[in-house]
Formats: sequence, structure tokens, C-alpha cells
Amino acid sequence: MDECTLFYNRHKHKLFAYLMRVTGDYYLSGDIMQESFTRLLERYGQEERSVPLLYAIARNLVLDGARRQAGTVYLEGEQRDRSVDQEHLLMAREEYRQLLSAMQQLGKEERDVLALAVTGELSYREIASVSGISESNVKVKVHRARLKLREILQEGDV
Repeated sequence: MDECTLFYNRHKHKLFAYLMRVTGDYYLSGDIMQESFTRLLERYGQEERSVPLLYAIARNLVLDGARRQAGTVYLEGEQRDRSVDQEHLLMAREEYRQLLSAMQQLGKEERDVLALAVTGELSYREIASVSGISESNVKVKVHRARLKLREILQEGDV
């Protein structure tokens, strides 16, 4: 297996999870994920496999799409999973939808920084580089976004 394939396999799930948190759209997240890897390979070639650069490309694609759509993001249903425990699966999906809906109530910058932090893929320094703010500001924004998200979920405004 070549190094590009290994890089893709190593990072695709976390990048997709980040995109789901930001967009709330399964199909859009998949499209942006694929486009992010494609742009990384086309523009930076085989030698550049930077995870922060990959997330920066994905983040920019999300922002570009949001600008085109005037900030409207719709939640769509996920693909059907053939699980044995359907009741547990439905509860998990509902909780996930509530979380995505609550994240949509955060400001764009809060949602973006929190989603980058939650993936666990990037350090605060790398998130600062991707988002263009200081590392200490990233820490503050992540903390405040978590508090606000917790408040939204506890109030049941989703």
C-alpha cells in the first residue's frame, strides 16, 4: 500500500467526523472529505501530507460552501445501519442529531474551533494555525463553546 493510501486511511474517519460536526450533513461531509484529500494531493503533491493542512483545506471548503449558500445548513438523515439492536441504534442516532442540532446553534467560529478540538487529531497550536487565531484564544473559545453547548443541551432547545 502506498503512503497516500495509508495517509487517507489513517485520517478519513476523523476528518469526516469533524465535517459532520461542522455541517450536520452526511452527504456534504463525505463530498468535502473527498475534495479535501483530492486538493491536498493535487496542490501539494505526494510529499506534503500535513494533517493541519488537510483540515485547513476542509475548513475552507466548508466556509466556501456556506458563503455560497448564505449560511444555511440542513440536517439530513444518516445512512441506514443494519444493527441487531435497533432501539439502541435509534436512541444513539437521536442523541447524535440533538448534538448536531445544538452545535448548529453555536456561532460559526465556536462550532468550527470546537469541532476541530473534539476530533483529537489536531493540537491547540495546529488549530490556531488552521483558524488564524492565537493558541490561547483557541483554548478560551473551545472552553466557552463547550459550556454553551452543554447549556443548550441541558435546556433542551434542540
